[in-house]
Amino acid sequence: MPQYVAFGAQTTRLPTPDRPKRTKRVGKKLFHAIELIVFEGKELGEAAAEAGLTTYTLRQAFARPQVLAHLRERREVFRAAASGKNILRLCQIRDAADNMPAVNAIKTLELIGDDEGLMRRDIDTGPGISIRIVHQSPQPIDITPSPSQIIDAEQ
Repeated sequence: MPQYVAFGAQTTRLPTPDRPKRTKRVGKKLFHAIELIVFEGKELGEAAAEAGLTTYTLRQAFARPQVLAHLRERREVFRAAASGKNILRLCQIRDAADNMPAVNAIKTLELIGDDEGLMRRDIDTGPGISIRIVHQSPQPIDITPSPSQIIDAEQ
């Protein structure tokens, strides 16, 4: 016995939720090479050889977005771990002799991630027109007369 729909013969299908896209992963050898580059400061060739890759393969891998994303993520982890001592070091420098190179190095380390983020936000503004209003304070005008103006006024 067929079932009849009251208001029409066609039924609409309910929308199915979109499946999350599979994220491409970084292989074990590539993961190891990135760890050597970031955490041990190895050169590209050294890291590739120790991880069991060729330099060419490792260089080509850096063209893939998932590899670059993994590299950025590991660099951020390293930066967060290394910056833990910065406040303590600044306190030691404050109490010791003048040591501006160390202070400048700490400033640079702290601003590395911020500068990259600012640069990306400036470039990736999206479609349309961007209007940037920059307010600069005017230079003070010196209204005191010069000696030559005083002499001219007296004549």
